[in-house]
Amino acid sequence: MIGTNVSGLTKEDIGYENGVLGGVVSALKVFAAPGDKVLLHSPTYMGFTNAVLSNGYQIVHSPLIKDENGTWRMNYEDMDKKIKKNQIHVAIFCNPHNPTGRVWTKEEITKAMEVYERNNVWVISDEIWSDLMMNDHHYTPTQSVSEWAKEHTAAFYAPSKTFNLAGLIGSYSVIYNKPIRERIQSVGKKTFYNSMNVFSEHALIGAYSDEGNNWLNQLLPVLSQNVNLAYDYVTKHFDGVSTFKTEGTYMMFLDCTDWLKEHDKTQTELLERGWDYGIGWQDGGLFQGPTSIRLNLASPTSRIEDAFKRMDKYVFNAEW
Repeated sequence: MIGTNVSGLTKEDIGYENGVLGGVVSALKVFAAPGDKVLLHSPTYMGFTNAVLSNGYQIVHSPLIKDENGTWRMNYEDMDKKIKKNQIHVAIFCNPHNPTGRVWTKEEITKAMEVYERNNVWVISDEIWSDLMMNDHHYTPTQSVSEWAKEHTAAFYAPSKTFNLAGLIGSYSVIYNKPIRERIQSVGKKTFYNSMNVFSEHALIGAYSDEGNNWLNQLLPVLSQNVNLAYDYVTKHFDGVSTFKTEGTYMMFLDCTDWLKEHDKTQTELLERGWDYGIGWQDGGLFQGPTSIRLNLASPTSRIEDAFKRMDKYVFNAEW
């Protein structure tokens, strides 16, 4: 949902999109020409990578860095340097961040927006995970941090992650800048993909009802429990594997670099070993994390426990 700290929002500011990635592409077509470079943080959601490249744009990555506590941080100096060097005027921002699970604070978003403002960069912000705050973390809408951010950001939301409605499509944009909003909506309307689905429309309305909110309030403690379980298991049992304790989203990104070196295994071998023993996980290479693994923790806690026991017994602490 759009969240707190939001003021001045009118129904005219909200637009329909069949999907967040489609909205991202529509915005890219307004803000940039094919062949232009786009700034993204890495690790990067593979959906962004595919959407940007398949529509003729180039990607410039500004890598997130881990501080002394293992918390993912933006490198503002690197962002500024990459933007200037590559003459970039559009950036894709992910808030909360997928795949790292980082929930950006108001101060962090403000600093990022200051970098973009200094360089006249338009911002496309994916806020699809904004409902999924783990362990009482707080979501800050990108457009809420300053008047400049409000007028220079196209934000995209959807109930698909939170309410498991991805198969029904249906998402929405929040764009306060009227001329920009009209141009993005014009591009979207001219694409075949962006036709209204009545079923998805009513599913979206139902998700954001009191009943949907009640369901979400019961969901978040379960997902938080899963995050805590996964983090504790990795840190206590898997030597050579590290991870950040997911703050938002239900994803966790495992760094297996040291484990692979220690055991003289390849990323491919590790992934295949997991799948052979019924562990469903995803190659971090798809997200610019070549020795990382992405986990989805949105399952009953018993299934998460079983998965980690399998990782322990058959993968990370097994002879193979």
